[in-house]
Amino acid sequence: MISKSYLLENNIDQIDKNLILFYGENLGLKNDFKKKIKSNNKKIKIINFTQEEILKNENFFFSEILNISLFEEEKIFFINYANDKIMPIIEEIEKKAAAEKVYLFSDILEKKSKLRNFFEKKNICIAVPCYADNEISIKKIILKNLKGFEGLSAENINLIVDNCNLDRIKLNNELEKIFSYLQIKK
Repeated sequence: MISKSYLLENNIDQIDKNLILFYGENLGLKNDFKKKIKSNNKKIKIINFTQEEILKNENFFFSEILNISLFEEEKIFFINYANDKIMPIIEEIEKKAAAEKVYLFSDILEKKSKLRNFFEKKNICIAVPCYADNEISIKKIILKNLKGFEGLSAENINLIVDNCNLDRIKLNNELEKIFSYLQIKK
């Protein structure tokens, strides 16, 4: 199943599946999704893995994912730098661990990618393409974050857009600078 990133940006709680793949070139968007997932699940333990760590020690990963703790209700797993090499493990997760949420974060995946096809075609999974931002989406982010600030003009917004060069990571850094400099919304 494919989901649109802009819909999930507004409401990350729409995710009702346990296997979720975020892929694409927009690293800033994927980082924003990670932050939202972490902030919405503050009481849940989040465990980070890279694909290489899992491939080197599959038994440890499966013991973590299948281990039910008396103290923690749930766990969330982040698998970073995923590609087609992890497909056998994803198929095992699909069979064994229905209760735990597993989020995969990947770079650009080709249309013929096994991982991408698996997540797009299965009903128990969600694939979220994270395409590059354009000027309109960057301006929307700026307006949303700087809402209520006095003196925000089109010239200021264009200056921020030019300064971040359509890169969401740079945009978030610029917004943090503005927030730290202007603690009072003026």
